[in-house]
Amino acid sequence: MRPRAVLPLGLALLAASLACNTLFPGGTATLAPPPTASRAPAALPLTAAAAPSASPTSPLPTATRAVPTRLPAPSHAPAATLGSPVAGVRACAYVPGVSTPAVMPPTATSLGTPTPYPLGAPPANTPVDPQVTERQLRILDEFADTIESEYLYPDFNGLDWPALRARYQRLVAGGLTDQDFYQALNALLAELGDDHSYFESPDEAAESDAAYAGNNDYVGIGVVVQPIPEADRAVIVYTFPGGSAAEAGLRAHDSILAVNGEPLLDAAGAIRDVIRGEPGTEVVLTVQRPGEAPAGLTLPRRRVTGAAPVDFCLVPGTRLGYLFLPHLDDETIPGQVRAALQAMTAPGPLDGLVLDNRQNGGGASTVLEALLGFFTSGTPGHFVSRADRRPLEIDAKDIGGSQTVPLVVLVDVDTASYGEVLSGVLRDTGRATLVGQTTLGNVETLWAYTFEDGSRAWIAREAFQFAGQAVGEWEDTGIVPDVFIPTRWDLFTEANDPALAAAVGLLSDVPAAPGLSRFRRPIPPILGRPAGAR
Repeated sequence: MRPRAVLPLGLALLAASLACNTLFPGGTATLAPPPTASRAPAALPLTAAAAPSASPTSPLPTATRAVPTRLPAPSHAPAATLGSPVAGVRACAYVPGVSTPAVMPPTATSLGTPTPYPLGAPPANTPVDPQVTERQLRILDEFADTIESEYLYPDFNGLDWPALRARYQRLVAGGLTDQDFYQALNALLAELGDDHSYFESPDEAAESDAAYAGNNDYVGIGVVVQPIPEADRAVIVYTFPGGSAAEAGLRAHDSILAVNGEPLLDAAGAIRDVIRGEPGTEVVLTVQRPGEAPAGLTLPRRRVTGAAPVDFCLVPGTRLGYLFLPHLDDETIPGQVRAALQAMTAPGPLDGLVLDNRQNGGGASTVLEALLGFFTSGTPGHFVSRADRRPLEIDAKDIGGSQTVPLVVLVDVDTASYGEVLSGVLRDTGRATLVGQTTLGNVETLWAYTFEDGSRAWIAREAFQFAGQAVGEWEDTGIVPDVFIPTRWDLFTEANDPALAAAVGLLSDVPAAPGLSRFRRPIPPILGRPAGAR
């Protein structure tokens, strides 16, 4: 899976679309927010709380070598002025019968085997105070003991765990700076190969806590991006109101090709730390909207604070809603979803709702439970560890008919963790039809363990078992869509989104494509993942 980078108001740091399923145990566990993901440092969160409002039609200017021009500002007109019957709710850019869905190239339909995040060389030894080494060895021992007793896979995925532990003990005993020590512990978790467990430094843990509480506070341009190494670019997943990117007209699906004339991605496909900076300074971007030429854009860096936004809209000429779930690692998201459902259903129940989970990399179990409660109830499955089982218990909360509204959930290869569990539960309880690509299967639950210096390990401790399935089945198969519609986030806009078009067809009386009819669940052309994918 592609690692996701969060530009906390601008900076692109690797996080991951594998964002975790998280739980906070007792004892050494921290009651902190869930961070993001596998084989990558924790993403720094972003800013602002309201749903972004984007202009569906404004083009990017043509790129020149002159001073970059400013993009047209996004439209903030309420939906009532755009043909929607609900004042204050924006109209989706996709218009049934008018919009033409984008055609994805073959590269978007061939998943292949994901490239593992490179482990890199171990840090070099550095002379440090013996007391520093003593503290680090204590943390390493507690960390390793926790893995031995709590890690979901008792065979350590085929590794010689005692030898691996001894190798890292020798490395730490030779002297490491704290920064290199935290890098080493993250590398040790990455060697387990579950593509989920990871380690946070004290600063990263504090940033994750703030993000979970919706208290992001950074200086940059206000975007979250996803690297796309095969295209040598990063694509915007969403922007934040109050950030200079949103004010300049940038929005989801726009790509950032270069920063200050240099590529944004490094040779390994990771996002370079070049956007964040001091308040009032400027950054020069080369950006591209799908189907348009690259353009230059100069943006000021500024401080923006707040929570990750939940976007939503009504499909023009219908009573169909669209709701984008960015992730589940922000405790404000259930409240934002509740408010979105209340706004869209103010005149009466919806005829259907599209939940876009294609960029949902997971998050906290409490957020998962709250969101599922808007659409279903009961005990759909259990979380199973080496020693016990605990139920996933969902309490129903009907918001404007949300318990019975027909649902279509959009999934893709970047849907991960609790994003996958959310999608799979809604499908297998009969509440939703799934549209998109098969997810890669990464549904362990991470438990957080905090150490004496404030650093934190997120360790895969449980697997989700849907009722009637084998333990870990979704880990092996991924979440398989009912309708196979491949997409790549940088190759379409909201106005020509192929998966949204298919979802609207399923939820309306007019099929979006041959063989798709209202509420029918067609047999998908692809029923599993490519060999080797996880």
